[in-house]
Amino acid sequence: MEKSLKKRIIKRISLDRIPVCYFAAAIIVELLAVTTVEGNPLIRRPWIDLGLFFLTVGILFLLKSNRARFIVGLVFLSFLAVMDLILTVVFDMTEQYFDFGMLKLRNDAFGILESIPMNFTMFYVSMGAVVAFSILSLRHVKKERLAPRGKKGIVVAAVSVTLGVTMMVASLFGDKQKINIYDRILTGNEGGVYNEYGVMGNLIREMATGLFGTNEEVMSGKEISNYVYAQESRPTKYFGVSEGNNVVMVLVESLEWYPFILDPEFPNQLNLTQEQIEELFPNLLSFYRSSTVVRNFHSREKTDISETLSIMGSYPTGAYVNYDYPENTVPYTVPRALQELDPDIKCTSYHNGFKSFYNREEAHDMFGFSYLTDCYDMEEISDANVRAGGEETMHNYLPDGERNLDTDMIATCKDMMFPTDQRFYTYITTITMHGMYYERKNLTEQREKLMSMYPLPEDAEEYQRDAFNYLTAVMLFDEALGMMMDDLREKGLLDHTTIVLFGDHNTYYNELSSNIKDIHGFDTERYYTDLFNVPLMIYDENIEPQVIDKFCCTADMVPTVLDLLGIRYFSNLYYGHSVYDPEESVLYSRAYGIIVDDGIVGRSINQLQYQAPTVTEKDLIDFRDRAKQLVKKIRYTDQIFRQDYFGKKKNLNTYLERFRKLNGMEE
Repeated sequence: MEKSLKKRIIKRISLDRIPVCYFAAAIIVELLAVTTVEGNPLIRRPWIDLGLFFLTVGILFLLKSNRARFIVGLVFLSFLAVMDLILTVVFDMTEQYFDFGMLKLRNDAFGILESIPMNFTMFYVSMGAVVAFSILSLRHVKKERLAPRGKKGIVVAAVSVTLGVTMMVASLFGDKQKINIYDRILTGNEGGVYNEYGVMGNLIREMATGLFGTNEEVMSGKEISNYVYAQESRPTKYFGVSEGNNVVMVLVESLEWYPFILDPEFPNQLNLTQEQIEELFPNLLSFYRSSTVVRNFHSREKTDISETLSIMGSYPTGAYVNYDYPENTVPYTVPRALQELDPDIKCTSYHNGFKSFYNREEAHDMFGFSYLTDCYDMEEISDANVRAGGEETMHNYLPDGERNLDTDMIATCKDMMFPTDQRFYTYITTITMHGMYYERKNLTEQREKLMSMYPLPEDAEEYQRDAFNYLTAVMLFDEALGMMMDDLREKGLLDHTTIVLFGDHNTYYNELSSNIKDIHGFDTERYYTDLFNVPLMIYDENIEPQVIDKFCCTADMVPTVLDLLGIRYFSNLYYGHSVYDPEESVLYSRAYGIIVDDGIVGRSINQLQYQAPTVTEKDLIDFRDRAKQLVKKIRYTDQIFRQDYFGKKKNLNTYLERFRKLNGMEE
């Protein structure tokens, strides 16, 4: 009886070889993709993947001929292999799992790509699976042109399709996907997203989420209101020291410590001497020596999110503010807060890239800037100056594939950035140091100067060449910083202007940061968190130069600026704390889905990817407590944005009344 059953099964498999081979090949390709990203093939919730495979197998069973089965199966399998390859390459480039919001970034993403890495293991094995399926199937097509469909085949097809659809629908709509993110940050013990759903499973899940929505949590207005006003900011010893000051915030693309600081903590990749560094980066060093230096400042985001965090102090999950919420009302950004207390202040932003990139034009309007000046505007200003008999100050190199020069931006816009007849809040986003790090024609002067000090050997390693090219860009920014400081000084503005200068993220392009810091995994002697350690310096003549060593992150910048300006705020609206406050923050990365503290990196507080040897059990307990507070803020921030809570006139008026009262402005 058992032998007879076994023979029937083998015979059936032989007759239906094409669907069986397709099912096996599809599973192999998917498991390979998961392994490529996560390091293991485990999929904890494989139901979407399996549902997809059962559905497509059922379709193959419904076809009358083996030729049709082969063609359709080959198309399905090729599509799966190509999509898995694309998504693994995206992860290799960005270290980000696919989410629906990425589709809104697609044009901007392609605008910054200069090289696309190929995962050859994934490519060859997945293509091998497609070839193996083709060989096995074609042999069967030649022998048996008609598929053995019959009644049993139709039953098998119906069962397979029904099972596939049921599994996918149940998984997609029976899982409160968005709500689970908070539990995942706090207590998740599973691996990454692809370990949880599979590569194709996550793609389908994200597409369904984006197109049809999910069982999202909806809080009442009263619940949100009670939380928003539950906690008021705590003034630090520097509270109000900069009251009435102008403010300049400079987001410096890819700024790191190691180019201009000679310190074992920040290894110098070219072994430059202190004298050489003094000559190459005089303005950065002068700024460093005159500022509050936050040595333990971390950023683990892309530029757009770092920019938003430094202006707004928070960021929702599962969305991109610039694309999903550009029309929301957000009264607690820095420019909005300043304008509420000082209607005459001028709030403007500048970027020597395109204002359409990352949809900045709409987003910066929502933040409260009166206008955003981009490279095209700067060109027009420069051209008008030339027509009036002056010199050209701005040349747009972007159409030629070069980065624009930060010195051109300052030279063109300094009178707009730093007016003498009006208090101002000026936000500057640079671009010259944006990767990739190749030899640039418009940095020839800087390259020649650096080459005279450090002749780059012909046999230099690739990362040394990248570092050399990166340093030429830092030299250019150093000149721009000097121009800015000189202009403020000459106008008599420097003594009542607070300047915040920070790096938006590390030099992850070309893996330069990893190579320089020798951090290629989690088992290194250096802290893995050092990979994300970038500069934050605060210049204010009313504050003595000092070094702050506590763990800080980009979310701390808004509370810091408000604290210095003597502005009280509602703490639950902001993820961070003033850098002058003893309380430390926890970094949650919207882009990379990780949570970071001093010497700690984790997918959740329970699943740590890295823990430095110096981290104690007490440190872990404190980290978990602070992470829980942060996740609660994230949860309410999501609600504020999804509901456009402050877009309701009553809620906005209540906030503004309470904010003014908190700052001593009675109605």
